[in-house]
Amino acid sequence: MKTSVAVLSALLVSQPGKPAAPVGIEMRNVRLHVADDAILEVKWLSGRLRSTSSNPPVFDDQHSFVMEIDDGEIAIDASSLSALVNRAFEYKGAALSNLRVSFEDGRLMQHGTLKKGISVPFSIAASVAATSDGLLNVHPLKVKTAGIPTARLMSLLGVELDDILKSRPDRGITFRDNDLFLDVGRMLPAPATRGKLTKAVVRGDRLVQVFGHGAAAGGRGNYIWFRGGTIRFGKLTMSEADLKLIDMDPRDAFDFYSARYNDQLVAGYSKNTPDHALRTYMPDFNDLKHPR
Repeated sequence: MKTSVAVLSALLVSQPGKPAAPVGIEMRNVRLHVADDAILEVKWLSGRLRSTSSNPPVFDDQHSFVMEIDDGEIAIDASSLSALVNRAFEYKGAALSNLRVSFEDGRLMQHGTLKKGISVPFSIAASVAATSDGLLNVHPLKVKTAGIPTARLMSLLGVELDDILKSRPDRGITFRDNDLFLDVGRMLPAPATRGKLTKAVVRGDRLVQVFGHGAAAGGRGNYIWFRGGTIRFGKLTMSEADLKLIDMDPRDAFDFYSARYNDQLVAGYSKNTPDHALRTYMPDFNDLKHPR
């Protein structure tokens, strides 16, 4: 990989206790792997990486920064959403398991197992919407357990759904008046993600989420762009960052895996610009040959 040591080796010495300056981030047309089994389809995103310490964000340590989203549109398919929801309900005493999400006629469909003394299968048809405080509201329209309408079952038992399903705000899960409220950012693996959800809708076979004003970022192509502040990648540190990761194959979205970015970096190449910026061209992660 051809890089300029002069550009990337400038190390910012942070003052003790003084927060590191945030690094701007912009994405366009990116398939962002957040886990082996979960992908976010980022149509666009603008925001910043804010360090969790006085040191600059370290891209190799996803816990070293928080991603703050100002604006963006992100979609997720049923398989990836199922993986994230199952991960959110992996805690001792959880009443739900074996969750499977699908989309049908503009609704979110969920199947799984409900455990309350005994384990019974259940299914939920729900609408989705964004709340005024930026949460994803999943409102059940039809619920069945073992083929029995749950409203009738709960009436017989004298309980409500939120008596059985316990809220876990630390995992982004809250139940209130039989509605499910999800803090999407808390459901994602590191880095921690913050942003105000302003719109949510089922569009075809995807759950589409809009953050902020929903104003599309400028520019064309498929890329991830870091600008301003100081950021570290591996042994390389760039101050006054202007580092753009560019898809080598613009015919489809930029398939990028944060946790394994170095594999893509090694398979690509970089160029310096006259104004000391760096442009790094990468193949899609799903085009690489991965060891079994």
